[in-house]
Parts: sequence; C-alpha cells; structure tokens
Amino acid sequence: MIFCLFLLNLTIFSQSQNYARLPITRENWTKTFPAFRVVGNLYYVGGYDLAVYLITTDEGHILINTGVYDSTKEIKKSVESLGFNFSDIKTLLTMQAHWDHVAELAEIKRLTNAKLFAHKDDVSVLESGGIHQFFNSDPFKFSKMFCGAVFEPVKVDRHLKHGSKIKLGKTTLKLHHHPGHTKGASSFTFDTFDNGKNYRVLIVNMGSVNTSRGVKLTGMPLFPNIAEAYAKTFARQKELKFDIWVSSHAGHFNLHEKYKPGDKYDPQRFVDTEGYKEKIKHYENTYLEKLKKEQEKKQND
Repeated sequence: MIFCLFLLNLTIFSQSQNYARLPITRENWTKTFPAFRVVGNLYYVGGYDLAVYLITTDEGHILINTGVYDSTKEIKKSVESLGFNFSDIKTLLTMQAHWDHVAELAEIKRLTNAKLFAHKDDVSVLESGGIHQFFNSDPFKFSKMFCGAVFEPVKVDRHLKHGSKIKLGKTTLKLHHHPGHTKGASSFTFDTFDNGKNYRVLIVNMGSVNTSRGVKLTGMPLFPNIAEAYAKTFARQKELKFDIWVSSHAGHFNLHEKYKPGDKYDPQRFVDTEGYKEKIKHYENTYLEKLKKEQEKKQND
C-alpha cells in the first residue's frame, strides 16, 4: 500500500491515464444539457446537474469546472455550439477539488494549453489526483481501495487565495474563499454588461457537508477546524452583493425551474436574491443540525 503511494508521487505529473475511476452512480451526472447564455459573457456549458461555465473575452476564454470522466467531449461540443473555439480557452478554474467537478481538467489543459488556477488549499488534492482529500485520513485504506489517484493528477500553475483576482481581456474575476466542502472551495464574482446594463455575477460554491465521505464537523484529523471553516463561509456568503447568481450544481440554484432548453434569452430569470438567501439558510441549518448531533453524541460517549 505504501508502495502504491510512492509510485503515485513519482508519476504525479505524467500524462498517464493510470488512475482508478470511481463509479458514477448518479444518472444526472452524465446526462447532457444544451449550452445557453446566462448573462453578458457568461455561458452555461455543463451537463444536466454538474455545472460548467464559460466566460468569454476578446483575449480568450475562462472555463470554470469540468464534469465527471469523459465530459470533455460534451463540454467542447457545448462551447462550439455557442460559436466559440474550444482552443481559445486560456484559463481553467475550479470551485472545489472533488472528482465530479475536476476529472477532466488534465485532459482539457492538454488540449488547450490553458493555465490552471486554484485556491492554494486545494492544490495538493488536484496534483495528487484526489489522494490528499482531508477525508482520506487513512491513506492505507484509501490506497488499498484505489492504489493511487481517482482522477488524473493535474499541475496547478497559479495558487490563489481569498481576494485573488483573475484577469483576462476586460473581465476580472475575484475569488472568495468558502472552505468546508473542500479546504479550498471557492466562489467567484465579476461584472458583465448586457443590453446597456451592468450585472454583478456570483458563481457560488454552496457549503454542503459531504456526509457520504464520512465528514465529521467535530473533528477531522486533516481538517481540525472544519466547523469554524463552515461558519466563516456562511458568514461571508451572507455578505456578498450581486445581481445574478448561479452555482456548481444545477440543483443548487434551481436551474431547471428557471430555464428550459429553447427558452428566449432573458438574464432576469437568474435575478433571485431571495432564492439565494433561502439556499444559504438551508445549508447553514443542515450544518448546525449535524454539528449539534455530533456534539451531543460526543458528550454521551
């Protein structure tokens, strides 16, 4: 098992496809969805549930997230269906270093020669192909199961932090560090113009708790301050100012209630401040309930 981890470290930046694919158990993660314009220079090029965003500029484009394994073909098809060149993608960003959002970063980086930027606290996860997740506190068990990475390791070209700015052409994104779901979970804000009006756009990563991976808010060996991280995230998300918001999963921002394929272009459908407040409250309440149950169990043990 130790040997498996040693081999991975030796080959981490190779272009090898030698990684163990996790089973895709959710149909909506592979279900396709037609690309569409959200507002201004922001486009949705993801699948039915896993959100991928294209931000276009005169100097190339920014791609945020990927889907699961083999999603590159559909992302490329979506980008080109909008009239843009896939090869013009210059910058890659990610909102969270989980395999269902980053599995194709290495492939897209190869095809486009784009640079990958990520929050510094998710870098080791991306560059280890998922081994360095904080919930993998038992590397021996993890190695026995997968003997290496669960997605292709990818080199991060720029390490970001809270408040970092990413500029391409006339568009500047600001990173907001929202840790909890992953250590480096990130949201982005930027301004875009549409029909003479300026819109402040928020692409937010919600603070859901990954219970399926055994995350405990009262203590993770590799993320001891996880409860405080979530609390900080919810406080920061409540303070954000925006006109339009979307998220990393279609279900998080009720995409399919707001937009149906073929609908006439109308950015106003994504102006939903009250819906945002409700979602933040939902995830914060879920977090507080789980934290309370864990604390009570700890006291009774």
